[in-house]
Amino acid sequence: MNKKNIGLIITIDGPAGAGKSTAAKELAHKLDFVYINTGDLYRYITYYALHKRLDVNNAQAMNKLSKEIVRKYTQEYSYLDLASHIELITANIHSPEVNKKVSFVARHSLVRENLIPLQRMFAQDGSVVIEGRDIGTVIIPYADIKFYLTANEHTRMMRRYKELQEKGYQITFQDVKKEITCRDYIDSKRKVAPLTKPEDAILIDTTNKNVNEVVEEMLRIIKNDRLKQ
Repeated sequence: MNKKNIGLIITIDGPAGAGKSTAAKELAHKLDFVYINTGDLYRYITYYALHKRLDVNNAQAMNKLSKEIVRKYTQEYSYLDLASHIELITANIHSPEVNKKVSFVARHSLVRENLIPLQRMFAQDGSVVIEGRDIGTVIIPYADIKFYLTANEHTRMMRRYKELQEKGYQITFQDVKKEITCRDYIDSKRKVAPLTKPEDAILIDTTNKNVNEVVEEMLRIIKNDRLKQ
């Protein structure tokens, strides 16, 4: 499939450790689409909040910081510049320190509201695979195809644990278990845009599947959807 022939917006939602990022990247590669991880925007804000020694639980401080970042990349620079900068500091924004705090930043309603226009700009040209936790429900409810990836709790924890170990972080399985349990609770219970499966999303359980199996399943679904058009 080539993006010149099908300009689609494909969203992938799901909880931490479900395999969203790995599958989304590979799917985008197979389709020759742009890949966007909107969760990295919240990580980006969290990283700078920690760098500036701000209280991530302070709604006013997080509102101000997120507004500054959105204004910077919508007026002074561009969302493409932001994407480039995020790529440069990927390791920093995926550190255990950021992992522990990102859900506290993401639960602030004003932060989520501030980021909506910026997130939609990333998908404005179509031919994109965009992942997150409220993409199909709030950010891009008009997406052409929506997926919701999940896996059982133990699988999600083991995936995150192995990922961090491979990156060289000294962290225990119990630390990862605590982090994911906390993130699941915060993400599902927050008042604004809680993590939930979009009604029209296709559910894929990745528990006993590797990334190739997940991507091939998504490609079959996309192909069948296009044939129906």
